[in-house]
Amino acid sequence: MLRFRPAALIATTAIVFAACQGAVSPSPSSQASSAPSASAGASAGTSAAPSESGAVKEGGTLVVAIPGDIKRTDSALVDDSNSSYVFTNVMEGLVGLEPGSTSKIRDVLAESHDVSADGITYTFKVRQGVKFHDGTALDAAAVKFNYDRWLNFPKELQQYAYYSGTVLGAGADANIASVTASDPTTLVIKLKAPNSSFLLSQTLPQFGIASPAALKAGKADNTEKDVSKITYAQGGTPALVGTGPFKWEKWTKNAEVDIVKNPDYWDKAGVAHLDRVVFKPIADETATLNGLQAGDIDLAQKVSPVDTDTLKSDTKFQVVDRGESCNLFHLGINQDYAGHEPKPANGAKPLANVKVRQAIMAAIDRQALIDNFYAGQAKLADNWMPPATQFYKAENLPTYDPDKAKQLLADSGIPADQLVIDFWYPSDVTRPYLPDPKGIFQSIQNNLEAVGFKVQPHTATWSPTYLDDEYAGKYEMWEIGWTCDWAGPDNFLKTALFGYVNGKPSTEFDYKNDELNKAMNDALAAPDEATQKQLWEKAQDLVAADLPSIPIVNSTPPAVAQAYVKGFVGAGNLDEAFNTVWLDK
Repeated sequence: MLRFRPAALIATTAIVFAACQGAVSPSPSSQASSAPSASAGASAGTSAAPSESGAVKEGGTLVVAIPGDIKRTDSALVDDSNSSYVFTNVMEGLVGLEPGSTSKIRDVLAESHDVSADGITYTFKVRQGVKFHDGTALDAAAVKFNYDRWLNFPKELQQYAYYSGTVLGAGADANIASVTASDPTTLVIKLKAPNSSFLLSQTLPQFGIASPAALKAGKADNTEKDVSKITYAQGGTPALVGTGPFKWEKWTKNAEVDIVKNPDYWDKAGVAHLDRVVFKPIADETATLNGLQAGDIDLAQKVSPVDTDTLKSDTKFQVVDRGESCNLFHLGINQDYAGHEPKPANGAKPLANVKVRQAIMAAIDRQALIDNFYAGQAKLADNWMPPATQFYKAENLPTYDPDKAKQLLADSGIPADQLVIDFWYPSDVTRPYLPDPKGIFQSIQNNLEAVGFKVQPHTATWSPTYLDDEYAGKYEMWEIGWTCDWAGPDNFLKTALFGYVNGKPSTEFDYKNDELNKAMNDALAAPDEATQKQLWEKAQDLVAADLPSIPIVNSTPPAVAQAYVKGFVGAGNLDEAFNTVWLDK
C-alpha cells in the first residue's frame, strides 16, 4: 500500500485570547495522526474545553458574521469560501482534514482507505450505521451516486461545478476511470493517472456526500439543466442534505443562513453543543465591529485589520490567529476579453501583451495597500501561492516602479489611446484577502492612471453576479483572490487558477499554456518528491514569465469572538467546525 504523502503542513492554529485565558486544547483521541484510522477520524472536531465549573454548557445560538452571502444550497455547485464556510458544518465527505490543519487527512464517512502502489486505485471502507439528515442510510451505492452525478454534470451546469470539473473532470475528459460499489461498504475509485493530491481534494465540502433521495427530490440528479430551477440548489425544500453535526434549516438571501444541531449525529463524541448557528452576511466591516461591540455578533469570521488592535485591548474579546498566510489576492486578467465599448477599431487587446501586464504590476504601490488597508497584516506576493506552500519559489516579480511601468508601456508598442482597461471590483462583500474592495480598487486605479492607463470602473454584487460573470470570462481585469483548500502548489496554480478544465483553458482567465498544464499534471503524477519539486518549480517559472494575473498580497486575517465563546479552532483555509463550540454564559 502506498501511504499518501500530504503537502507541507501549515501551522495548526489555536485561539489567542486577548484576556489572560488558556488556549483551547484538543483531547488525546482527536490529536492529528500520521496514519488516519477509524478512531482518529471519528471525531469531527477537537473536544471543547470545560468551563471553570468543570462542565461544558449545552445549547444556545451562535451568531457568526461572514463577509458575504452564500451562492447556492448545493455544495457541488459552489466555489466560494462563504458557501464553503457554512457547508463544511453540514456536509461530510469520505475524508476530511484534522481540525486547524490545511493538509492532515482523517477518515470521516470512510472508516479507512487504501491506495494502491501505483497510485491509481483508492479503496474506501464506507462507515456503517450513518444516516443522512433525511433519515435515509449511507452506503457505498449512495456515495457512488454522488460521484456519478459529479462526473456527469450536463454542460449547462458545468460552469457552476468548478471543483468537480477541475479535480474530477467530466465525460470523456474525466480524470476518473471508474467508480464502483462492489458491496454496501466498499467503494473503489480508479484514476486514469496518479494524482498525489487526490485525497486532499476530497476533503472539500464540494465533495460532501448528499442524500440521493434528497438530490432526486430537489431536481439535483442531473435531470434539470437550468440551475435556477434546481430547488435543491435554491434553498429547497430539500436542500443541503448531508450527514454532518448540523442540519440545514433555512436561507434568507442577503440576511441569514441557519443550521441546527443534528441530535442523531453518527459520531456521538462529535454531537454539537450548540442548538443553532446563524450566519449573517455583513460586508460592511464597521457594521461587523459595531455588532461585536453591541453583543449582537458572537464570532466574526474576519474583521477589518485596522480594528484588530482595538479588539485585542478589550478583554471582552478574543482574537483568533490562523497562523501563516494561506491565501492570495491578485488581479485576474482575461487576455481574450472583447467587451470594450466602444470597441477598438483594430480589435486591440492590450492585456494580451505581456509587457502591458508587467507594466500594470510595476505601476501598483502594493506596500501602500498593505499600510493603508491591511494594517500590516499582509506581505507582498512574489508568486501565485504564499511562501508557506510546499515547493514555493520566490519569483522576483516586478515591484513598484512607475518609471519602469511607463517604459514597459512604451516598449509594448500599444498606442496610448488603446491602453484602456475595464476594471471590476465587487460590491456588498469583503474577503479575508480583500478588506476594502472599493478603496483598494480606487488606489490601484490611481496608480494605473498615473502611468498612462485609462481605467473604466465597474462593480457588481458579489453573489452570484460577480463570481459567475468573472468565471464566465466577462471581465477584463478584476479583483479576486483565493483562500487555500489545502497547502499544496496544485491548489493554487492548478485548482484555483490556471489548470485546464475538461482539457481546455478555463473561461475565467482563458490562459492557454500547454507546457504549464503538462508540467502540473506531470508533477501530480510524479512518484517521488524530488521530481515533484522540480516540476512545480518549472510551473512557477512558466507562470512568472507570462504574468497571466497580477499577484498583490498574501494576508493573515484574524477572526474575533466574544470571550464567552469556547472550543473554537481556527484554520488558515477557513475549514472551521462549530460542533465543538459552546457558550460560557
